[in-house]
Amino acid sequence: MDGNPIHSLLFMKKVYLELTNRCNLNCIMCYRNSWDTTLGDMNEETLQRLKSMLDPSVGLVFGGIGEPTFGKHFSYAIELFKNHSLELTTNGVLSDKTLDLVCKYFDNVIISVDGTEETYYHIRKTDFKHVYKTLDYIKNYKKVNRVKTPQIEFAFVLSKKNKESLYSVIETANFYDVKRVLVSHLMPQNEEQTKDIYYDEHFHEEGRKFANEIGNFAYFKNRVVVSFPYMEIKTDRICHFVENDYTYIDFKGDVVPCYRFATTYKEFVFGREKTVKKHSFGNINERSLQSIFEDPLYQDFRHAVRYALHPSCVDCELRDGCDYIETSEYDCSGFSPSCADCLWNRKIIRCT
Repeated sequence: MDGNPIHSLLFMKKVYLELTNRCNLNCIMCYRNSWDTTLGDMNEETLQRLKSMLDPSVGLVFGGIGEPTFGKHFSYAIELFKNHSLELTTNGVLSDKTLDLVCKYFDNVIISVDGTEETYYHIRKTDFKHVYKTLDYIKNYKKVNRVKTPQIEFAFVLSKKNKESLYSVIETANFYDVKRVLVSHLMPQNEEQTKDIYYDEHFHEEGRKFANEIGNFAYFKNRVVVSFPYMEIKTDRICHFVENDYTYIDFKGDVVPCYRFATTYKEFVFGREKTVKKHSFGNINERSLQSIFEDPLYQDFRHAVRYALHPSCVDCELRDGCDYIETSEYDCSGFSPSCADCLWNRKIIRCT
């Protein structure tokens, strides 16, 4: 192996690890509904190889498009990386055995909660009682063992249909001592979902009023922190992955820059259909993570994103007659892949 722990990776603060792209649910707004990929799990050899490449100071997020606890080697990955700071993004439908592992080894657990009761069932096609069970288990574990971890966060995908249920989600967060409710907007996967977005290209008076009311309800009545997305396009562009020195490794070992480029799928940006294509800068089964992360192509990409060198498609006057806007492969300035149409770096869609 060419992957001894390397000090030059100390600046890489966090790795998002896709243990699997399979899932135990089939949610209506998931990217899985429009992607073009095969299903699979990260194998033990790839996990071992990654372990040999990481300094213990690098944090790991077990996450991705799939449900990480559904991965074939979830327990094995915990044993390998238990000396790292571990976070988990999950739908919260977990067995007692899995919950025991989560409570023992994870510092932070981010649970997708897009509503409660009927709203949750409509979106997730399963009963909210599974989430209550998980929340009760973690709360009881911390009380019995007199520990403060794992901390809990909620991830809420906001739309016109479920926005009123955010009040009940905040009340649930208050009861279970949830650290934060991270709100993201909906990224439509089909034309029907474009009717349900609760953001705009221009000033969104109703959305701003709603965000202000939610903020007051959360803080003054429930003492809950809510992190809200922008309600309309603004000029600043900030990438969660680039600014914080994160990277993403999919189940095959491909190193991709973020969630958005982890698979090929369809998205609708203000009603425009766009094909986002998976983009890998290398595979850790073939090269060391250090050589991939420091590759000039990856560094040039990160530089362009950090300093917003990509054009801005979302407010470009020429976009209706532009062919580049149809995919993320290139843009009119020659960048590949292109973040010119990305709603993540506009703080419309949020990363966990």
